[in-house]
Amino acid sequence: MPTDSATQHGCENLVSQLPPIPAVTLDRLHERLGFDQPLCPTGTGDTSMLDRAMDGDDTAILCYIFRHLSPKRHLEFGTWLGTGALCCLTECDATVWTLNLPEGEKHPGGTWAYPASVLKKDQRPAWLQEIIGDGRPSRFPSDAVGLVGLHYLDAGYGKRVCQIYCDSREWDTRQYPPGFFDSVLIDGGHTEDIVASDTRKALPLLRPGGIVLWHDFCLEPKIIETCSSTIGVVTAIKNNLNWLEQELTDLFWIKPSWLLAGVKA
Repeated sequence: MPTDSATQHGCENLVSQLPPIPAVTLDRLHERLGFDQPLCPTGTGDTSMLDRAMDGDDTAILCYIFRHLSPKRHLEFGTWLGTGALCCLTECDATVWTLNLPEGEKHPGGTWAYPASVLKKDQRPAWLQEIIGDGRPSRFPSDAVGLVGLHYLDAGYGKRVCQIYCDSREWDTRQYPPGFFDSVLIDGGHTEDIVASDTRKALPLLRPGGIVLWHDFCLEPKIIETCSSTIGVVTAIKNNLNWLEQELTDLFWIKPSWLLAGVKA
């Protein structure tokens, strides 16, 4: 998401004070995570950052991590169409918990963060058409009820997903014991306060040795100057770094990707 003038000054300050987080290249990722096999193909690193996307580029990394970590319980903040969740569901036997706003995420001005134009009647799965009917407009948030998790639902994995609809900052975690989850993907709201809240809710629920991943993270100054979502994620990590260093045994940016990885202490 491009930055606007309101965030430009804060962006300049952030670029001059980037958090001291190491970068681990794709060919060394297996060594850092203690996996026997390297990521293959390593050619996934050839794409420039501005051209990288969750679909294809970063999903290859997610699939690799889920395949080798083999979590039994995975937590995800922000599902959208379900690409990240589908990586986990297809690579291991995990049950997946996901959190999303029922009405979808909005920008401060009230516009949808993820508008959809993919809902032509002849493109809808039969189950989705039954939910939507003919009265719903063809453009509505693609991260709202009706489209959340479309990819994993259409693939038949809905029986292994616990979909929670709420503001993640209000999610009640009291019934989840410490260490309940083996892995976490934080990819919901990208403002500093939401990223920080999601992180502080997630880490107590992650088991020792479990892996937490933040999406939309990058330490390249030119990228931070371009993407407001990255500003929020990097700022949240920077301002919580002391606490994170107590909670984690390792924290590093997977380069090149939009993924920051941490290993729970």
